[in-house]
Amino acid sequence: MARKRSVTGRAQPDNRSSYIVTALARGLAVLNAFGPERYELSLRDLADAAGVTPASAFRIGFTLIEAGYVIRNPVTKGYRLGPRALSIGIETLSAMTLTEIAAPYLVALRDRTNETVKLAIPTGLQVVVVARVPSLSYPTMTNYIGAQMPATISSLGRAVLAWETTELMTSVLSKTKSLRLTPKTLPKPQLREELETTRKRGYAVNDQGTTMEHRSVGAPLLASSGHPIGAVNVSVSAQRISMAELKRRIAPEVVQTAADISRVLPPEVQGAGRLGVSV
Repeated sequence: MARKRSVTGRAQPDNRSSYIVTALARGLAVLNAFGPERYELSLRDLADAAGVTPASAFRIGFTLIEAGYVIRNPVTKGYRLGPRALSIGIETLSAMTLTEIAAPYLVALRDRTNETVKLAIPTGLQVVVVARVPSLSYPTMTNYIGAQMPATISSLGRAVLAWETTELMTSVLSKTKSLRLTPKTLPKPQLREELETTRKRGYAVNDQGTTMEHRSVGAPLLASSGHPIGAVNVSVSAQRISMAELKRRIAPEVVQTAADISRVLPPEVQGAGRLGVSV
C-alpha cells in the first residue's frame, strides 16, 4: 500500500482507496467501455471492462438496465447505452460552449504532437482564434487568442472554406482582397484549386504563407448538418519540421482530433461560427 508522511514525518498508509465504492467503479467502467466503434457490448465485454466474472457482469448489466443507463438488444442479447446515459451527455454538452467542449481534445493533441494547437471560428470573411494550447517545448507567441486573419490565408481558414458550399466559397473568394504576407503566400488565382485539393485530402496546409517561420495543418469542425463551424490546427517551426513530416505525422492527428470534437458537438453549440455571416 502507498504510504504518505504525517505532520510528524512518520510514514502512514494512504487510505484514499478505502473511499472507493467498488461496485460503482465497476459500473462506471462498463459505461466507459462504450464508444463510437463499440456501441454494443456482449456480456463477456462487460465482464472484461469491469474486471469481474460473467455472473457478476450480468448483475452489473441488470442494475444499469433498471436505472435506465443501459438497454438490452432483444435479438443479439447485447448491451447498448440507454436513454438516461444519452440524455445526461446531451444535456451536459448543450450547456457547454465550443471552446469548453474542445478544450480537453486540444490539450491531448498538444501532448501527442508536442506542438502548439489552435481553435478558430469563422466570422464574416475571416477566422478568429478562440483557443490556443502552446507547446511545452517550443512555445511561440504567434496567433494569440483574438487574432483574426482572412479565411483564404491560414490552414484554419482554408479548413473551413474548403468544406463550405460552392456558392459561399465563390462569394468569399470574390469578396476577399488579394493579400501577400510572404513570398510563399498562395496567389488568389490558385486558391480555388488549393481548396479543392484540401477537401480531397481531408486537411488544409499552410506552408510559410503567413510567416516564413511557421507551417501548419488544419482540419474542420463540422456541425451535424455538415457545415463547418470552426477548425483546429497545429502550427510548427518550418526549421524543425518539413512539409513531408507535417503531412505524415501530424496531419492524421489533427484530422482525428477535429473528427472527435465534431462527433460530440450538440446541434446548436454555443460559440460556433459561419463564414459570410456576422456572429
